[in-house]
Amino acid sequence: MKRILVTAAACLLLAAGASAQGLGDLLKSAAQVVYSYSSNKNAVSLPGNWTYTGSAISLGSDNTLSNLAGNAVSAGAESKVDNYLTKFGIKAGALKFTFNEDLTFTCTALGVPVNGTWRTSDDNKTVTLKFGKTLKFLSMTGTLENTLEGCQMLFEGNRFLSFIKTIMTYVGKQNSTVGAVSSLAGNYDKMKIGFKLKKS
Repeated sequence: MKRILVTAAACLLLAAGASAQGLGDLLKSAAQVVYSYSSNKNAVSLPGNWTYTGSAISLGSDNTLSNLAGNAVSAGAESKVDNYLTKFGIKAGALKFTFNEDLTFTCTALGVPVNGTWRTSDDNKTVTLKFGKTLKFLSMTGTLENTLEGCQMLFEGNRFLSFIKTIMTYVGKQNSTVGAVSSLAGNYDKMKIGFKLKKS
């Protein structure tokens, strides 16, 4: 990464010498290169195979102190949601996604494949998943973020739990399981919930 920035800076210096560019212009150009690099470093490239490793929850805000407190609460909430979902069979490895270059994807839930389409926007920071008829044309739009292990997709709590409920019905889980998922919705309607994914 450092090599890329050094190379970019060297190119700018050469260009400056050739055109007798002023120091102010040179610094401005260098700043634009660094900004461009920094602003895109968190973009997620989705094409490929991804495996679910656990739930992701966000309570963040624009306030730094609120974010710190929210992160602590989120960690505890993730553990609780993971415990609930594990009871329904949704645990690490139970969901797999294959995102194709043609903007189609396959979500394999508990061994049952479901197809749909995907797209990203805002420099790959927002993702929309659209499922087909088998999941009643469910559509989910959320944020897409890099993590140390891969990425996470975060959706409105009710929308995410609606996905879990629908997928449970589709794979033939008992009505009691679906009802248990529905009972969670009221507890997490103010949160963003989603997937932690690891590329495989």
